[in-house]
Amino acid sequence: MLSSGGVQNTRPASAPGEDAPTAGSADRNELRDSTEKFEEFYRQRLRVQQHLEQKQQQRQMYQQMLLEGGVQQDPPPSDMQHSLTEKFLNRSIQKLEELNVGMENLGEEVKSLTQQCNGNGNTPASEDNNNPPSVTPEQNRSRGGGVVSSTPQRSVGGSAVPPPNESPVVSSGQKPKSHQSDSPGCLSRSKEGDKPQSLFVPVHTLEDTQAVRAVAFHPSGALYAVGSNSKTLRVCAYPEKLNPSGSSSTKQPVVRFKRNKHHKGSIYCVAWSHCGQLLATGSNDKYVKVLPFSAETCNATGPDLEFSMHDGTIRDLAFMEGPESGGAILISAGAGDCNIYTTDCQRGQGLHALSGHTGHILSLYTWGGWMIASGSQDKTVRFWDLRVPSCVRVVGTAFHGSGSPVASVAVDPSGRLLATGQEDSACMLYDIRGGRIVQVYQPHTSDVRSVRFSPGAHYLLTGSYDTKVIVTNLQGDLTKQLPQTVVGEHGDKVIQCRWHTQDLSFLSSSADRTVTLWTHNP
Repeated sequence: MLSSGGVQNTRPASAPGEDAPTAGSADRNELRDSTEKFEEFYRQRLRVQQHLEQKQQQRQMYQQMLLEGGVQQDPPPSDMQHSLTEKFLNRSIQKLEELNVGMENLGEEVKSLTQQCNGNGNTPASEDNNNPPSVTPEQNRSRGGGVVSSTPQRSVGGSAVPPPNESPVVSSGQKPKSHQSDSPGCLSRSKEGDKPQSLFVPVHTLEDTQAVRAVAFHPSGALYAVGSNSKTLRVCAYPEKLNPSGSSSTKQPVVRFKRNKHHKGSIYCVAWSHCGQLLATGSNDKYVKVLPFSAETCNATGPDLEFSMHDGTIRDLAFMEGPESGGAILISAGAGDCNIYTTDCQRGQGLHALSGHTGHILSLYTWGGWMIASGSQDKTVRFWDLRVPSCVRVVGTAFHGSGSPVASVAVDPSGRLLATGQEDSACMLYDIRGGRIVQVYQPHTSDVRSVRFSPGAHYLLTGSYDTKVIVTNLQGDLTKQLPQTVVGEHGDKVIQCRWHTQDLSFLSSSADRTVTLWTHNP
């Protein structure tokens, strides 16, 4: 056992009447506790400062995107914030600043206690606590550029639309979740020598007198609509049974509904409402038409609604999924003033005109009930939130080169991954949550006019002016080279491709005046 004199050689003398070994143990315990508190304080302080700077970056980026989107930044009334997003960011910053102040006070207490203990001559061997870690801007920048979500995480009208909770980028060791009938590996070839075209075979081919531009499956999957340059609108029956190996020749589909001269010009786009009771079409006659339709009788159930807010060709349209919309809010865009218009088809009145693009809008996509993605000839994709309503993010294709007009956009079912088809024959995969480009690859040799995720998001379907339809396998690491397979081909440019709502089947329309239904050949 150490003598009391030995202890006194390494520590200050204990107070009169105090047992020296006991005092030494107490000091060591106090020092250890203070060191732990001190280290924990700086860890918490670092986290708070990181969150605070991230929120500040979000606010700056949000304000910059409002400016780029053409939103006026007039000072709002004192009792009202500019928008939900601004209010959300301000509240987050205020809370973090309050927490930071509380931790400053805690830091003084911990530092005082530590200095008292260190004054006794014992300095922790693990690290120098008199030099706390500094916080640099580089440390504060989180992966993905700082913007985690473009919109506030709150419910609107009783329905929450949360931001994505994980990145779509899957490492090679992870397995993606399986969704619906789109199971992993179901498009793999049995042997290396198989022809890519054998994975899908044509079942139906519908011929028209002019180029077929637009196709869309009914939500039930039992019907599909076809619009062409001949101004003709058709609704065809999807086959009840698919037997790809039973016949070597394609058949004509059963046309359940046909209307000649549905528009005064070419039909550029078609879309079904999510309830399946409205069929919308857009044309270069500058009109949007909405046809009340019964899937049971395959006939119109009322007069057409006509909307004339556009001053140029309507290139794309889609129905919003928002619960408050009743399935009848339509978005449409195209040439002319380059605005995106939202229309309440139940009331027959316009709601918003979203401005920001400086070139013709070529493609639209909606998800999450309130979000819109738009691709334009101005070489950007813009994200819009109808709860604000304004542009909340701009993604430029010039990030990976000189840039290219965006001919088609799509978002996967989880709302985490954006895919674009571009006029430079490239496709871009963009991590919406992380705010970063995952990969740009070139599956085609000409304009990519159509991109769509399969129902389970395991595959990306692309159609191009190079006459080919290609499926890209998205399973595995999205930053690596992705397997691609030609699954269909036309005699002329492919204009649009759409997956079936449940089956591994798809439609492709072409300038060769046909639309073909393809199905998976197991």
